[in-house]
Amino acid sequence: MVASMTAPAAQAHGKIVASEPKAGAELQAAPKHIRLQFNEKLEPAFSKIGLVDANEVAITLAKITLDKTDPKVMFAEVPLLAPGQYRVRWTAMAHDGHKTKGEFGFKVK
Repeated sequence: MVASMTAPAAQAHGKIVASEPKAGAELQAAPKHIRLQFNEKLEPAFSKIGLVDANEVAITLAKITLDKTDPKVMFAEVPLLAPGQYRVRWTAMAHDGHKTKGEFGFKVK
């Protein structure tokens, strides 16, 4: 009996590689924007940034846009934030059609 084994094709999915503010940052002043950089080009219609405070209250962000010079970067302007804890929640769809999501926190002193 001969067994045939094939490895599944490797799938690369969009992963976050950098952020402003950085995950876990303690900032002296509130950020003016959230900027997320990924390892793949993003599909803007299916890529989102959300922001919530420590009580899970959503903070309204300006329109989320892709960087015109780098389609791996999405950003949004942030309204003035009071001191406290915040969580950035993101969803990203890369050109390969796979959606990924994640979150990270930061603090404004």
